[in-house]
Amino acid sequence: MNKFTKKKEWNLTKTILPQHTDHAGIMWHGSYFNFLEEGRIDALNKVGITYSTLSKKGYEIPVISAQIKYKISFTHGEKLLLKSQFNLVNKIKLKCKTLFLKVNGDIGAEALIELVLIRKEKDSIKLVRQVPPEIKKFFLLLEEGPKI
Repeated sequence: MNKFTKKKEWNLTKTILPQHTDHAGIMWHGSYFNFLEEGRIDALNKVGITYSTLSKKGYEIPVISAQIKYKISFTHGEKLLLKSQFNLVNKIKLKCKTLFLKVNGDIGAEALIELVLIRKEKDSIKLVRQVPPEIKKFFLLLEEGPKI
């Protein structure tokens, strides 16, 4: 069974602005990545930690894999709803599944992003193989979904 199916979703509504589109007024493929990042940062904020706080503690959560399936294009001026679910895998990998929904509920795109926690130390970057409890609690809150 897919671990994402019964989880609560993190929601973020966005409006497609000119800077998100190509010359034809269609949402540019790279803009999806910006919205995905914004959705993850927003969810982290909602569970009680900012990305800048993590960064100040020497941690980052880089994307190690990204897959987007584009289904229906979005156009300038349209609103879209991002619905995201998180899953902590093997205690070190955070997966994020996001749907980009049109106002009528149609799926415009779906994305699956994989992230890991790294630690920046002096001149090196190291994969964190055991997420510290003070950070793991936020990952588990992401996985639970928002309190409604």
